[in-house]
Amino acid sequence: MRPRSISLIASAAVIAVALALAACPGQDDKHDDLAGYRAQLRVGYAIEPPYSFLSETGEVTGEGPEIVRHVAARLELDNVRWILMGFGSLIDELRDGRIDVVGTPMFITPERTSLVRFSVPVSQVGQGLLVLGGNPKKLHSYEDAAAHADAVVAVLAGAVEKGILQDQGLPADRVFVAQDVETALSALRHGRVDGLALTSPTVNHLASRSNGLFEAATPFTGPVVDGTTYFGLSALVFRPHDEALARAFNAVLTEFIGSQEHREIVQSLGFGPETIPPHPATPRPPARESVPK
Repeated sequence: MRPRSISLIASAAVIAVALALAACPGQDDKHDDLAGYRAQLRVGYAIEPPYSFLSETGEVTGEGPEIVRHVAARLELDNVRWILMGFGSLIDELRDGRIDVVGTPMFITPERTSLVRFSVPVSQVGQGLLVLGGNPKKLHSYEDAAAHADAVVAVLAGAVEKGILQDQGLPADRVFVAQDVETALSALRHGRVDGLALTSPTVNHLASRSNGLFEAATPFTGPVVDGTTYFGLSALVFRPHDEALARAFNAVLTEFIGSQEHREIVQSLGFGPETIPPHPATPRPPARESVPK
């Protein structure tokens, strides 16, 4: 499926809805809207560093989990259960009621908005390409991969990159869909693919921890979608009917995202100032179009 960019109006509408939920108090101040989550808040996540991954000590960490921890602490949700699953199954598991929140931030897209409820944006990022050290096929864009006679590029199941690559002209038979990052890295390591298409923070994270085996394709020209360089707004994800939980999260997020504390946390994970989304108090999408991750 070709990726469809979110229009400026649609992006602003998603953020406006999230803000409205954050601003609306409960009708009865004595009623605990979060009572059902105080025994346990189930957070689903996938291994997609630096968005969510396991530290060397086995702790769940990353941009999403650290944001969830901050919000949960503020809301006095003291028992957070982390549930590992494939990226491509997160939305289905959420909708089926097996988790309460997706803690791996996902891009806000029209398709996903029809299925789930998004928080206010927590980051904005562009694309990248992980290649073997030395970049043997000299791939510096998704268009380069499409133009090369036999370049094969890996993507994660359920992520946007498959659609973007095909939109850039890469045939479907030269897109390798991996169920997880480790499978994709193995394919790249053993020469079954020539690149791994992911967002730029993930590419940089994986390259920096590979002891030179992999590198981020540099320079890299981001894909152009509908006439503009692709950039996406990402957010936490809730079930459509979990309005109270989404409202409570958004109330905390509107104060936290972009704060000094937030910037320090995500900077330690490789997210620079350019990844901080527009402040939700003045909802506007970034200058570049948003498409799904």
